[in-house]
Amino acid sequence: MVKTTSLENKIELLYHKGQKNIWNGKEYLQECLDKHGEINLSATDAMALKNIFGIILWGELAAWKISSILSFQLEDDCARMAATSQAHDEARHYYVMRDYLRLLDVPLENIDLRFLPGNIDPYAEDFLQSVLQADNIPKMLLGMQLMVEPLALTLFKIVREKNVDPVLSDLLLMYEKDEARHVAFGTMYLPKILSEMTAVQKADLLVWQFFGYMKQFEMLKSLKNDFVALGISPRDVFAVARKKQLNAMEILSEELGERYPLMDTMIRVIDFRNEMNFPEKETGYISKVKNAVRVAIN
Repeated sequence: MVKTTSLENKIELLYHKGQKNIWNGKEYLQECLDKHGEINLSATDAMALKNIFGIILWGELAAWKISSILSFQLEDDCARMAATSQAHDEARHYYVMRDYLRLLDVPLENIDLRFLPGNIDPYAEDFLQSVLQADNIPKMLLGMQLMVEPLALTLFKIVREKNVDPVLSDLLLMYEKDEARHVAFGTMYLPKILSEMTAVQKADLLVWQFFGYMKQFEMLKSLKNDFVALGISPRDVFAVARKKQLNAMEILSEELGERYPLMDTMIRVIDFRNEMNFPEKETGYISKVKNAVRVAIN
């Protein structure tokens, strides 16, 4: 019998769980439509969903491409299996979200694998392209599994609980189950990769991660009006995103056996920017800066 490590067993189990929980996107979307009836949204809500989930669509495409690349480049069989399972999930997420967005009464240009999905926000494009065009496996894995996926889970949770559209809410339940496995893959496997990196390589990864978070923040800020249109507080979106990403980093720290480098510093900078852009209440600039500093250092 071939012996495997505990880590290999856990990562391989993600593949088998993925296989067990495969769902047919075409059939499930139709079931949701049969259950809830025709999608009935105001033009404002439909456009806000198009803006938010057009970015999600591009994110699913990026995740599909990256997981496919990882399934080819990773050397461990168990990690390749997990990446292959994720690529299968992301392909389904992409075509189901594409088909759902086509049902909204708003134009959605360039629904094609070769292009961005039409009028994507430039900040979102910058952030997702930085992950898609990352120059090594650690950046791809960290960017996709511990930055993009937690943010996607945040948007799924917030919109689903708001129940803007019951059809979308049911779809997002299935997405969340898949995405949770993808985050788990990152938190399990990234420590192994980090242990094999030099100090210079780790420093480069941390700098890249920090600027990635700044781009991600700008993307969320650019969607402020769309969240407001749906009755969603942008501040609440940030709070949930922060919690999910912090949880992912805490799990990563546990796997590493030590506090993730510069984690607390990055959190303070992000908290400062959040308080400056999404203050709990509007005040004068000086008061806002003082409050942002207070929140960041506490």
